[in-house]
Amino acid sequence: MNTYTVIMLGPRGSGKTVFLASMYNQLCTQGEGGFFLEVDSAEKSKRLHDIYTQIAFEEKWPLGTRRSEVSEWTFTCSVQTKDLPIYPACKFTYLDYAGGLLTDQTDDPKFNEQVKKADALLGLLDGQRLCALMQNETIGQKWAVNELPRILSIMQKTGKPIHFIISKWDIVEKKYTLEQIRDCLLKEIPHFKNLVCTYNKAGKPVRLIPVSAVGKDFATLQPDGSMEKNLSVLPQPFQVEIPLACILPDLIQADCKEAIDKMREQANRPIEVKANLQWWEQVGLVGGGLLSAAQDILPILWDSLPIPRKYKPLQDVVLKMVEFASKYAEAPAKQKQEAADRRSEELRQEREELFKKVKNEETAFDYALNCFLYVQNDLDRNFPESDLRLP
Repeated sequence: MNTYTVIMLGPRGSGKTVFLASMYNQLCTQGEGGFFLEVDSAEKSKRLHDIYTQIAFEEKWPLGTRRSEVSEWTFTCSVQTKDLPIYPACKFTYLDYAGGLLTDQTDDPKFNEQVKKADALLGLLDGQRLCALMQNETIGQKWAVNELPRILSIMQKTGKPIHFIISKWDIVEKKYTLEQIRDCLLKEIPHFKNLVCTYNKAGKPVRLIPVSAVGKDFATLQPDGSMEKNLSVLPQPFQVEIPLACILPDLIQADCKEAIDKMREQANRPIEVKANLQWWEQVGLVGGGLLSAAQDILPILWDSLPIPRKYKPLQDVVLKMVEFASKYAEAPAKQKQEAADRRSEELRQEREELFKKVKNEETAFDYALNCFLYVQNDLDRNFPESDLRLP
């Protein structure tokens, strides 16, 4: 069974622990998403449930990860069929490093090695600090100048997918749209724009995902910067499942892009690749065809591409990803919403068919990937600004 390692990066108070507890609480049973998560031990399951209980019913917020701690959480993504058998699909291991490790600039060789080996990086952007930055407040400016660049410098060391999670979205959305936040990050923080540009040129995915571990009306920002809970209502987490769902589709994209680069090198012929072309668009260049014909060329190249073995059985799924992505990339802005809507219906129908075929680990993985694509497509529909591709 494939295991994907995810490293969470964020300064003190950014909400990493709260996010993980909320994500697990949301996904510990199989709901509309079509899958559920199991933790690798009963002790860790209890710990996450206890943290979420503290969030929901106690006045104080949970303590963050201590300076000396590295919390490791391994979640098995599983599928329960209509006859109730349960089949594991894949695993995700989250490494939650204490924020002090970043802000104190301590060199840790083990940490650096784990960053290089990670399959994806999650950078938590504190929504409270983002609001302060938008309002030109000192705490927000200090975060932008001092704390965020340290996270970005770590992220640039890997070529794997990067997801920036805006925590506390319930606070942010009362004042700003995702487009406004995106524009602020790109215009006011040169290091952020530099990283996005570098990834764009390499055709690697970068996302900006708004989430709320508690949802609307549960917490209110106080004048002193503290968050006061409204214990008369229950938390209603918002989009906490999306970062996990985006990991595998984006990792497939990144790995296939690397495979295409290797083929281009082996061909020993220079091919000019324009900045901001995604991997599916570059397939056409490798095959000598038009970008619009990429989805037709990839099936021919598939067997000769040095695609990682773990994706070889997913040819049909990957080809459908290519077909949609190529059409979506070329569509005018006003047509992107319609394309995403159609894609959502297609994925829903495919999910129903794949669910009927789940009978082992392999078919569970195929089904889970379709579920992830469905969730990711919802993000593209609801927050098109989430895909950080510069013009």
